[in-house]
Amino acid sequence: MANREGGLTSALARPTLGQTFGLALVAVAVVVALAFSVFLSSARASILVASERQRQTAARHIEGQVASALGRAEEVLTNVERAVRTKAVEPDDRARLEALLFNELTGAPALEEVTFTRATLLAGTDQSDAVHFEPAGRWQLSVHRTPDGRLLTRDVRGQGTSFTVQQRDLGDGTSFAGAPLVPVGPGTDPTLHPTFSVIAGRALRGRPIWSDLHYSELDQGAADRRVVLSVQRAVEDGVGRFVGVARVGLLTTDLDAIVKGSASTEPDDPHRVALLAVSSVDRTARLVARVAPDDHLETVGDELRVASEHPPPEIAALLASPLVHGLDPAHPGGGGLLDVGGERYLATLEELSVANGGTAGWVAAVVVPEGHYTKDLVRLEQMLLLLAGGTLALVLAIGAVTLGVVRRGLRDVTETTARMRAFYFTPRASGSRIREIDDVARGLERAKTVSRAMGKYVPIDLVQRLYESNEEPELGGELSDLSILFSDIEGFTSLSEKLTPDALAVHLGLYLEAMTTAIEARGGTIDKYIGDAVMAFWNAPQPIPDHAARACEAVLACKESLAKLYASEAWNGQPALVTRFGVHRAEVMVGHFGAPTRFSYTALGDGVNLAARLEPLCKQYGVTALVSESIVNEAGSTFTFRRIDRVAVKGKAKGIDVYELLGRSGETVAGLEAARRYEAAFLAYLSRDFVRAMDLLDEQLTGDQPSQVLYARCKLLKVAPPPPGWDGVHVASSK
Repeated sequence: MANREGGLTSALARPTLGQTFGLALVAVAVVVALAFSVFLSSARASILVASERQRQTAARHIEGQVASALGRAEEVLTNVERAVRTKAVEPDDRARLEALLFNELTGAPALEEVTFTRATLLAGTDQSDAVHFEPAGRWQLSVHRTPDGRLLTRDVRGQGTSFTVQQRDLGDGTSFAGAPLVPVGPGTDPTLHPTFSVIAGRALRGRPIWSDLHYSELDQGAADRRVVLSVQRAVEDGVGRFVGVARVGLLTTDLDAIVKGSASTEPDDPHRVALLAVSSVDRTARLVARVAPDDHLETVGDELRVASEHPPPEIAALLASPLVHGLDPAHPGGGGLLDVGGERYLATLEELSVANGGTAGWVAAVVVPEGHYTKDLVRLEQMLLLLAGGTLALVLAIGAVTLGVVRRGLRDVTETTARMRAFYFTPRASGSRIREIDDVARGLERAKTVSRAMGKYVPIDLVQRLYESNEEPELGGELSDLSILFSDIEGFTSLSEKLTPDALAVHLGLYLEAMTTAIEARGGTIDKYIGDAVMAFWNAPQPIPDHAARACEAVLACKESLAKLYASEAWNGQPALVTRFGVHRAEVMVGHFGAPTRFSYTALGDGVNLAARLEPLCKQYGVTALVSESIVNEAGSTFTFRRIDRVAVKGKAKGIDVYELLGRSGETVAGLEAARRYEAAFLAYLSRDFVRAMDLLDEQLTGDQPSQVLYARCKLLKVAPPPPGWDGVHVASSK
């Protein structure tokens, strides 16, 4: 019994591959199920939150449009009231008042009318809300827009106890003088209309009052009376005397257009939008704007209401739901879930903060099926379940078949990796009947070979060659004729001060990538990077017959690659860098140098030092590429050069001729004429004819810095001539 318990404990502590595979499969199934559940729950919550924001945005869009419409009406009302109060228009000056109303309506195409009703209070009635007016002096002046867009003036005047109506047609640009008032029939006392009589009371003066929906007073007797929403205000003169009521009307068709325009134009979009008003009496909600083409108006008590015979089901459910019943008219809003024919709908109710007076309690409602937002998630859930189930079944089947074969191959791989972890990289014969495991084993053997080389060898091109040949490097070198290039960036310190360390690393990486690609594409070997500087050489480790020409071609290619980099989006608008190059050809030692445990494949010798000195000389002459005479002697027929100077670099007593690399032979080279004139001046300089040299250089001092340098030197030597035996060598004072 004890042995059996010990065996069970051992099996649990050290399970077999099959047991591990089974447990892993179960664990994966559990983790995947939990992950799916968490992911789907989180995704559903995120989708619903995003959908709520979308519905709120739509509701606020409606609010903004309603605010714009109502706000423009209140602005016109304020303009009329201000003009009368400041005496810009006298209340009894009908001509100027008509022009004012006409101008205001012309500037507000969405409005239906602008009206001023005049009446004079009886003495002593202005101290209470029960006001009475003088029988005489009651009149009304309106400018209103007809259904076909024409502007009409409607003038209602009292004659004893009766009133007459006159009309002026101001359409088609007709002037006031050219369109006389034409009698159209009897009228009614305008002061009896609620938009005047209620507003004239002292309790409501001083602020705009919005009416509920009502028929336009100006359409009396018309077969098709228009429904308006009007705002009115009692008007007082400059000393506070009541002089009348100003009214501005807004057609409810504009509200219908706002609701219709807020709905999506996509035919399959299920979002439904409605504009509701919450009653302050019974807290019921009613439609303010039409939601269906066959909606009509009906009179309920003293109010007009939108009656919808066939509203969309979701709007009907919203109007009948607890979401709108019992809302506080002072602060309506909220939302929640609706059940529409057994389907879950989401509703958002947004208070319209622009409402005043009779429009208080307006709500923008947006209703949409929950499935509209979650349908893709449901499809994804079903697809993931099928995919996960099928994958697990397939993994189980394949695992059962291959488990035995894999176990044997993995045993060898495990032993090899264990030896590698212990830093034993000795070769070992291995193999497997399964191709993938055999490839892994062979790859591990090659990795061990590379690991042995990587501890002693750095340049990647040589490491790759040793990897492919399965060789190890040996300490030592040999004399070789190399073309050696050094490059550096002018002003790199200034750029590094402007950039963050991460941005600097990115830009430096892009720069070195462009340089490396151009050099290696021309057969060059990158020796090392020294910060932003690059050292490269040609003719090693592989021989290259025309290595001097390859080095010159690499310089030009580097310039071209860098120009493309600086113009690309990757450079992120940073200023272009100036790179200087120095190239020299010499016989130097090249090979593996360093300690027995750490090698560096590089070139050493006096020629390397000379090449390194040429690059900083570029700054002294204002050029970007200097090459030695040994380079020109080999590559001179392929490229265009300018002889710059005979110079002894710092640390050297013997001078060499240095040349500026201008371009490829046969190509148009900018400034070639100036370069040739410079060379003629340089020959005069070497022959001690400093005056002639200065004359040749005089006309190109502005655009050619080498000419400036040589001109300044000739000017000094003209005053203090060099000693006999002078050979024209200029000794460089700095690296």
